[in-house]
Formats: sequence, structure tokens, C-alpha cells
Amino acid sequence: MFGRKKFTQNVMGHEIAAPKPTRWALFYILKYVGLPICLLLTGLDIILFFIFKYGFNSCYGFFCLLN
Repeated sequence: MFGRKKFTQNVMGHEIAAPKPTRWALFYILKYVGLPICLLLTGLDIILFFIFKYGFNSCYGFFCLLN
């Protein structure tokens, strides 16, 4: 995974499996990558909502296209 070859190593006669991502790795990826992206996009959506609603006096969103 991630471009690494899966192989076993011998350390002092013991076979050690190749490193692999853990649940904590997934947690940290979601915390430090996914959460900031979601917060940034939510903030951008709120800013654009107020710009379109009060600046241009128009509807903003998908359901406005249905009217």
C-alpha cells in the first residue's frame, strides 16, 4: 500500500511483517485532512450563501433550480 512493497524482514531471526496503516492512522487522516476540508467547504458555502442572498438578492442552492 502507498507504493511500498510488501515483504517480510528478518530481525534477529524473527520474521516481521511489512508495515501497514492502522485504525489510528485512519483517525489522524480524517482528523487532520478530512475535518479541515469539511470545515473550509462549510465556511465557503455559508459565505457564498450570504453573498448571493443579500448581495445579489437571488436564491442560492440546488432547489432554486427546480422553481
